[in-house]
Amino acid sequence: MERVGRTARGVLTVARRRGLGYFRYLATGVVVPQLLYRAAWGPNAPKPIRALFRTIRRGRRPRTEELAAAGVTGAGVQAAGSAEEVERLLDRAHAAGIAGVSQAFDSLVRDRAGELRFGSLFRARRYPRRGAAFHSARDEDRQAFNARFGAAILTEAAARRALRAAKAAVPPGYRDYAPIDFGGGLTIGQVASTDSGTGRWDFFNRHIVGPLVKGRRVLDLGSNNGSLPLMMLRAGAREVVAVEFTPQIADFARLNARILEWRDIRRYRIDVLTGDMRLFLERDLGKFDVVTAFCSLYYLPEEDMARITRKASEMGAMLILQANDGITNLPAGTPQLKRLMEGNGYPAVVVHAPAGFSRPLLVGRAARKAMEQHDRQMAAQTA
Repeated sequence: MERVGRTARGVLTVARRRGLGYFRYLATGVVVPQLLYRAAWGPNAPKPIRALFRTIRRGRRPRTEELAAAGVTGAGVQAAGSAEEVERLLDRAHAAGIAGVSQAFDSLVRDRAGELRFGSLFRARRYPRRGAAFHSARDEDRQAFNARFGAAILTEAAARRALRAAKAAVPPGYRDYAPIDFGGGLTIGQVASTDSGTGRWDFFNRHIVGPLVKGRRVLDLGSNNGSLPLMMLRAGAREVVAVEFTPQIADFARLNARILEWRDIRRYRIDVLTGDMRLFLERDLGKFDVVTAFCSLYYLPEEDMARITRKASEMGAMLILQANDGITNLPAGTPQLKRLMEGNGYPAVVVHAPAGFSRPLLVGRAARKAMEQHDRQMAAQTA
């Protein structure tokens, strides 16, 4: 009964924080793709069902102008391409929603500019969205690429194997600590939870942090498995340097970054460093526009917290800290972190604290930045 009660309270919390519409996404965007992978098109699905799924999956012949716009076909001289070139071409096609291109690996051409192109894509199909049909067709292309070029680029099965191995390598308490929803039914942990990982990002952090990191270089301290740094990249951060203390968890974060790039079909600039958060004090990591620490900085001695805050202020970086008002034996609460920021170069701190959520965000602009903004305003008024 106690377990049932906890589950019911969890469902009510998710409904209140994410809305009832989230349960529809959970069914159609997570559960259904997982079932289809297992039963209809993944490697463990029965062969007759896989064959049937392949014949009925939707997709239309791409128009000539769509292929040209994607930069995947063109006239030219037949030529060979390196595995790296073909992989880039393959990604370009997939990013445009075009799959079923593996038949063209042996009909490559180079156009007048020397760019590699597919010579013919008579079996290609274009998919209007990245659903199960697209993922299965894309996966067949990638499997064929690995077989043709002796490569090991990620496939659906390989990603799942790698995640299982990474989870087994980290301490038990960290295997599902920060859930990640990669999309397409690929997840780790309890993704419906709103306390950590992408659930916390979707419910709360995204609305505050996303606009603040867009186009900016970010340092994230105490990154765990990389869930929140990766979400900042998805939100448009130009680059993220993530610092994680435990080597196995840092490796997990690197794998998660690789999987997210594969799933999103785009490159993300992320560098995961293994080390203590005080690495920021000890090494020259360059200049950052934003420094973040989501429920992590308060595990350091207060003196080191102050030193990190001052250094962020001195370089003019915006500082975003996430408090945990449920912790009483550490300076983790909102009042303590606000005093820390105000006393070390952040005179104006904005606190974002939704009702019933114990992890408020504190956003501070460095004193130097505030002064520069004031000077610009004064100059504009006198011009």
